[in-house]
Amino acid sequence: MAEELRVGRGLNPWRTTEKRKDNQQKRVLLHGDGDIAAAVQLLSTEVNRLTTQNNQLATEVNRLTTQNNQLTTDVNRLTTQNNQLTNEVNELATDIFSGAVYVRWGRTTCPKNGTDLVYTGYAAGNYYNQEGAADYVCLTSEPIWGVYDDAAQRISAKMYGTEYQFAHQSYVDGGSQFFGKNLHDHDAPCAVCQTSRRSSVMIPGRNRCYPGWTKEYSGYLVAGLSGYSIQKSPTNYVCLDADAEYQTGDHVNNDGKVMNLVEAICGSLPCPPYVNYRELTCVVCSK
Repeated sequence: MAEELRVGRGLNPWRTTEKRKDNQQKRVLLHGDGDIAAAVQLLSTEVNRLTTQNNQLATEVNRLTTQNNQLTTDVNRLTTQNNQLTNEVNELATDIFSGAVYVRWGRTTCPKNGTDLVYTGYAAGNYYNQEGAADYVCLTSEPIWGVYDDAAQRISAKMYGTEYQFAHQSYVDGGSQFFGKNLHDHDAPCAVCQTSRRSSVMIPGRNRCYPGWTKEYSGYLVAGLSGYSIQKSPTNYVCLDADAEYQTGDHVNNDGKVMNLVEAICGSLPCPPYVNYRELTCVVCSK
């Protein structure tokens, strides 16, 4: 009776057993060798695809790295080239704006204020009683000759050394009241100086620079003698250093080009501020 009830309720043992067998068969079919092989093949294909993609990406990375290295090399090359051009521009600017050059009359050295000695020499020019060139020149102490003829030429310009002319009949002890030493008839040296500053100016009538300028040296204004017909050679005015030098043993009256102190003369020159017959000072300044 119990058996029949179980069968009647759908709990037939035969049917239950059959159902179990069907499920097991389905599970075996779902995980068969063909399915596993297909899955492995699919995974293998995907792995190969990803490997190929990875290799392609690696190749692209290498290409970009090479390109970046080339660009870096180009940047370094251009930077080096730019630095070289900058240095050349700076050198050219230095050449263009290298500083002012002036003559320090009466001295063989330059001030120690950022100024360099270009060369030393001798103050020279035309003979004092001959017409001709006017300027004082600083003739180098180290001449280099070209083609020459040692015979005296009747028609030619001449170059003479320069003497200080502070005669005793005019000044006490050959100008020592101005220069601290007897300079009369001594030969005048000179020095060509280059300052690190771009401009220079000689200011007659002062022995101090205006504000903002650097003093190179100061002294007294000198020129060729005026007012005497014997001195025919014109001259320019130059600033003779207040501590003028001379060579030992050069105290010989050879004349040549001469340097005389310059006095102020009132009239068209206003007095004051100037004073009649007072010797004029001078200063060389740079900026």
